[in-house]
Amino acid sequence: MKINNRLDSIEEYHFKTIETIKQKLINEGKEIFDFGIGEPDIKTNEEIVQEIVRGFKNQGFNRYPPYEGSEELKKSVIEYYKKTYNISLEKDEVLILIGSKEGISNSFPAFCDVGDISIVPALGYPVYTIASKLWGVKTYKMPLQKEKEYLPQYDLIPEAIVKKAKYMILNYPNNPTGAIATPEFYKETVEFSKKNNIVVCNDNAYNEIVNKLEYNISLLMYGKENVIEFGSFSKTFSMTGFRLAYVVGDRDAIKRILKIKSNVDSGQFIPIQLSGIKALSVLDEVKKSLITYKERRESLENIMLAKKIEFFKGKGSFYMWCKVPENYSTDEFCKELLYKSGIVVTPGYVFGYQGYGYFRVALTKEKDVIEKAFLRI
Repeated sequence: MKINNRLDSIEEYHFKTIETIKQKLINEGKEIFDFGIGEPDIKTNEEIVQEIVRGFKNQGFNRYPPYEGSEELKKSVIEYYKKTYNISLEKDEVLILIGSKEGISNSFPAFCDVGDISIVPALGYPVYTIASKLWGVKTYKMPLQKEKEYLPQYDLIPEAIVKKAKYMILNYPNNPTGAIATPEFYKETVEFSKKNNIVVCNDNAYNEIVNKLEYNISLLMYGKENVIEFGSFSKTFSMTGFRLAYVVGDRDAIKRILKIKSNVDSGQFIPIQLSGIKALSVLDEVKKSLITYKERRESLENIMLAKKIEFFKGKGSFYMWCKVPENYSTDEFCKELLYKSGIVVTPGYVFGYQGYGYFRVALTKEKDVIEKAFLRI
């Protein structure tokens, strides 16, 4: 068999590997507490569920949907951005996606040729690096330092990289650290993008899982030219299985992503898009449940302090970024948690080379379950 050698350079997706190990331990009768993958445990709002049920019963929705998404959902996204960020968008500045993972992957060939350079966080969602490899795009991994609140320092990126780079991805609120951006940082980012003619993207999947009094900003507030932003229904609305997201921003950039998308996949099933419209209409109600993540974070922070395990005090997303105790390697500690205490966490290196010596906890279990699990350490 003649094969694609780029694919052989990519390891099996970490969470698929862990799922196999976890299931084996469960079958052996071990109690497992899974804080690995970021899968919300809060139930999907019932109005959202009923909307998709109604859609399933409409025979007119069995046909191919528009590649760019329904006009109605695009309108809802436009209204959301206006209400939340006071940003005005046109319909050709919005593209509906089958989950942001699909959109992020398709964004690399939209802006880069094989052999071109993209800039991605040295700590980040693994798909950024994996997708770039699959499309033959080289990556420069920009460091994120705790001392700088896990925000990149653009003046430290080598000039040779800046000159050649065509695309850059950010992710705030951040996975895995929980860090948030600042208005000053976003202004600097847009200026950096314009000066160097680099398309910049913010993966904004966790934008509602924050204290809105502290953080209510979008990268697009500081400019649209060469700027795009991904949004997702997965985390905020507990709709991970629905596979629904969007990308907004520079219309020429959106057009290029649509060109890739229309050639490799299709639009999302209309009843799922209807559920997205309903989700945005009940956002205020959904927000009430999101306070749960803040309560869980505070509870685990207290336990970690008592256990003398260092952590970054993040303000966004539903993750906690913790330091592996001294005298342990990352793998040793994560395996000890799993086999001795039944606790699944994600080794920090899954998110990049800067993650060695750290682990990530997804706060996606009830507070009493978190306490029961981590008090075992």
